Amino acid sequence: MQLAVTTRTGQTPLGPYVARWREQVGEGPTILLLHGVYAGASSYEWRRLVPALEGRTVRSPDLLGSARSDRPDLEWRPSVLTWVVDALIRDAAADAGPPVVVASSLTGAHALRAVATGAPAARLVLITPTGLGDAQTTTSGALGRFAYALGRHTPLGDLVIRGLSSEPSVRWFQEHQTYADPDNLTDEEVHETRRAARLPNAKHLQLAFVTNRLGLRVDPAEVEAVGPTVIWGSGQGFVEPLEERRWMEAGADVTVLRDGLPQVESPEVVASLVRADGQWGSTALTPAPGAGGAASDRRG
Repeated sequence: MQLAVTTRTGQTPLGPYVARWREQVGEGPTILLLHGVYAGASSYEWRRLVPALEGRTVRSPDLLGSARSDRPDLEWRPSVLTWVVDALIRDAAADAGPPVVVASSLTGAHALRAVATGAPAARLVLITPTGLGDAQTTTSGALGRFAYALGRHTPLGDLVIRGLSSEPSVRWFQEHQTYADPDNLTDEEVHETRRAARLPNAKHLQLAFVTNRLGLRVDPAEVEAVGPTVIWGSGQGFVEPLEERRWMEAGADVTVLRDGLPQVESPEVVASLVRADGQWGSTALTPAPGAGGAASDRRG
């Protein structure tokens, strides 16, 4: 029997701006889902994970600069994105106590930094995070700053984002770089990605990502201090080989899935890890519970 799901909406103040969120009302500490940063990013990223967490309180904000949240023309840099993430965590904690924070990709590195420097979290779960590898760990130099400024202040930036969010671009990237199984890509996802990318002023955060103005290298000591759970999607086309081992060696509890985007391709497995009720065997690659064709390798 499927229970009726109650949802509510709200917003988190961020100086003169607000980040807007939806919340599935349930039990337990709030599970705060923080989506990644990329062309067309939004809380739509969690469309399959939220139902898998039925019965739990789940808050899904759009990051400042994205989708339903305010999209100001800020000079984005790593400290600004960390501040946004920190504020979202603290706001959730103020409402219902320290949340379970789940953050993906680039946002994962910033969530780790926020928690390591005092943002109150019951647990931290990172999905294929950046921060310890060579990609997206340092900001671009003078050329990147110039390209970012040019894109912010001229129509060239709009053209770049329109190109990245065109249907052929979205389909190619998701099918060849993101998903382990390209059949997971739907027409709805292509439409939603394109729509979110082309909203007024949405270009500013996206351009900061494209020109690598948001890269953050985390300290292994931060990983050791926080002790995050890392869910690593080894099926992505742009992750570094064995990068997950750096997280394991730094002190994270690492589970490797053969998915590209685990929160979409194996939401039940991710949900079990978020709820901390997963069942695991040896370190050899074996089918994970409910994973279908995915495989799991838990290390830590």
